[in-house]
Parts: sequence; structure tokens; C-alpha cells
Amino acid sequence: MYHEYTPERLEKKAIEILSVYNDGELLKQPMAMDVDHFAEFYLKATIDFANLSQDGLTLGCTCFNDGILMVWDDEREKEYPIDVEKGYIFIDNRVLEYEVEGRVRFTIIHECSHWILHKRFYYQKPGCPIPKLNCSVYHIENWSKRPPMSDEDIREWQANRLGAALIMPAPTVKMLMASKLNMTVEKLSAVYVSEQFVQEMADTFNVSKSAMMKRLRDLDLLLQ
Repeated sequence: MYHEYTPERLEKKAIEILSVYNDGELLKQPMAMDVDHFAEFYLKATIDFANLSQDGLTLGCTCFNDGILMVWDDEREKEYPIDVEKGYIFIDNRVLEYEVEGRVRFTIIHECSHWILHKRFYYQKPGCPIPKLNCSVYHIENWSKRPPMSDEDIREWQANRLGAALIMPAPTVKMLMASKLNMTVEKLSAVYVSEQFVQEMADTFNVSKSAMMKRLRDLDLLLQ
């Protein structure tokens, strides 16, 4: 199950959220979002870490209800249950080993986006033992829409697309790019830029270069 969201609607939703969060500071100048603060103080969610899968391919997990979550021990050999509460966002411990800090941050904002968009689809019916939504390595930072898509694929695309719009807001991405190109935002159009240029923009928002590359394409600022 999912709700229909166009890219334009998700962009608008991100702007609406950021206009309220932190007095709209993230829309005034290019900067890195404090994703932990956003999750805990704006969404009232709780971030925690665990071994979410034996193979390490599950990077994040959003708990939509109170219940039991199965996690793995330090050696990822034995599975055991833990009590979880509604609003807990778990990040796999392996994410912390990534060299790219921005990827950790994107995983968190991705899970935050699930919490914003998909809570009503995971209402726990009496006797339902599954209170969570898991996200795999394949889905994180991949928001290409390539039909046919399953319901799960669509939910993942929505979470990635909203997450990108929150952590790399369109107004400030354009503001930074215009400044680097020494032009006004109004005159921006799709251009060819170097990988170093993209990396410098990624560094400002503290995201991975691949995430920034996709975001520039989303906003029609990058020639293929």
C-alpha cells in the first residue's frame, strides 16, 4: 500500500516541513541538516543502533508500532528479540563503518521520510507481530523510477525522494550552485560540471557525491 506522490508534491512537502523546522534556517542558506536533531526534536523519533540482519544488507528499520524486533548479536550469528516502541528508528551498526558520513546521514533521513509518509499504512492490527519496515542497501540513495515497480519499490522511492528534498533543499541547492557559477538563481539552467564541483556541493550539505549528483539531476541542473 502507498499514497500517490509526484516529485512535485514531495518537493512541496519538504518545503512545508523545512519552513516550520528550526525557524526555516535550512531554507535561508546552504548548510548541512542536523538529521539527529530533526528526527528527535521535530519528529519525536528515537534513533538507535543494532545489527538488523545477518548479511548486513538491511541498513535501516522504522518501527511504526510497539512490538518485538529481531536483531543479531555482535558476530551476527544468533538472532534474538528486543522490545521496541513506536517511533524508534534503528540504523544498522555496519552503516557506521562507511567512509562516507553523508551516507549514514542519508540513511537516517530516509527512515525519517518513511515515518512522515507511511505511518498510516503500518497501523498495527490486533495480533499483528510485525511493527517495522526494513530498508536494504539497494534502496538507500537510489531513487530512480524504473517501472514496473512493486509497492515496496514505490515506498522506497518516495522515502528517498522526500529525504533528498529535506537534506538537500531545492532553494539552497540552487543558491549554492548559482553562487559557484557566479550567476543569479533565476539564470540557472542545466550545465556540465566537474566531479570536483559536485563533490564540493556535496560537502556543503554533508551528503555523498552520488546523492548530490542525483539531486542535481532531479532539479534539472545537470546535463547528462
